[in-house]
Amino acid sequence: MDNYDIFVKADGAHENGDYALALDLFMQCAKNGDVYAMERIASMYTCGEGVECSYDNALEWELKAYNAGHSSAAINIGITYRIKGDLVNSRKWLKKAFAGGDDEAALLLAKLHIVCGNQTEKVVSLLNKVITSTSACRESIDEAKSLLANLR
Repeated sequence: MDNYDIFVKADGAHENGDYALALDLFMQCAKNGDVYAMERIASMYTCGEGVECSYDNALEWELKAYNAGHSSAAINIGITYRIKGDLVNSRKWLKKAFAGGDDEAALLLAKLHIVCGNQTEKVVSLLNKVITSTSACRESIDEAKSLLANLR
């Protein structure tokens, strides 16, 4: 079985709630360099699916995916750092994600800046980037519009 077939089988096992099998199969794919499998393993650690919830382990797998060339893992790394309460690293990784073209990261950065206070100009700029994005999802655009309206 090639990596693709193993991944599909892992995905099916995960969908059916067989997390032990899914994790084992995703691990096989990850050992063969599959960055999507690395991300799925990270997600399983974040959600505690078949493993004990561990943000440290999730972060380890997200970093492996990023270092293996999966630049879109940057936003997940930023989110995990935020969950862990490390806002400095969260901001650093969200900025990387945004610089890499992930407009969803702009919304998360704006929220971090709202919490910091006295950064209205930066928040408005980030929210406007989300609102005018051609790649952000509708929910993010709507949330950005709502946050912008509340700032005024």
